[in-house]
Amino acid sequence: MKPHSWLPLFGSVNVEENSITLVPVPPPPTTPAAPPTTPLALVRSNVDFEQGDVEFDVFLPTSDSACQVVLNSGTHSELFAGLNVFAAPYGFAAFANAKWEPLQTTGQGSALKAPAKYKLRVSVQGSSVDLSVNGVKVATVTHQVVRAPLGILLQSSGAVSVSNFQIKAQQSTAFVVMQFTDEYNSLFKDVIKPTCEEYRYKVIRADDFYTSGLILNDITRSIRDSTLVIADVTPDNANVFYELGYAHGIGKSTILLSDRKRERLPFDISGFRTLFYDNTIGGKSAVEERLRRHLEALGASQEKPPK
Repeated sequence: MKPHSWLPLFGSVNVEENSITLVPVPPPPTTPAAPPTTPLALVRSNVDFEQGDVEFDVFLPTSDSACQVVLNSGTHSELFAGLNVFAAPYGFAAFANAKWEPLQTTGQGSALKAPAKYKLRVSVQGSSVDLSVNGVKVATVTHQVVRAPLGILLQSSGAVSVSNFQIKAQQSTAFVVMQFTDEYNSLFKDVIKPTCEEYRYKVIRADDFYTSGLILNDITRSIRDSTLVIADVTPDNANVFYELGYAHGIGKSTILLSDRKRERLPFDISGFRTLFYDNTIGGKSAVEERLRRHLEALGASQEKPPK
């Protein structure tokens, strides 16, 4: 799958068939005494991405040229992954609330060879994001990635460029934790699973792993690899609360469900937005609609992915 088009949001670029090249025109100084600024361009595609691999070639004209993939582009927490991040050859950085934050950088004390071509791959599996350069994994972070347009940041005094851009998207996964009784099985089969599948999620429930004899490490790994965790917290079920706590601990996006028959939620989760439902036909229809709105708020779409 290839992006249909790229549009510069800032700076000047030449966009040709499957290639983008920075036009190194320095921006005007903010004040007469301001030092010159290295030319910078930010480009966004019309292809949404959430899970899978992004691969492309990078030509660096100078050793300090920067090229980074932008995930969560246009959201409140953008993730940058690539070359020359915070003075390190490789790494990740986040931009949120108008502030930059280095997440992980590697290769300090060395410099990238230039002029030279590099092959970059950014792989997203759940909330685990890997950066590989020339086939070597150089950095990994845990960061929530939502469905959003892909972007590219280019910065250099020369004509840094990217080409041979490929996107290998994978289906996002919704991991569901709940008590395994007929009452909750019905909610899962009639509401949660079909609604999530409308939004292109692969839906997995925790008992899929329990019945196959896998151990707790496999459950926690599956939570890490999932895009979203949905938990029904109606009964005081130790397994559900453990798995929900683990999901919150790693910053996973979660949606909580609870039957209105429960008088109050435990204090530690009472502050989280919870979808309360009535265990009736009408009640299930209502929670189905509210679940749709929550999935859309997370960037999910019912549109079929581009081929």
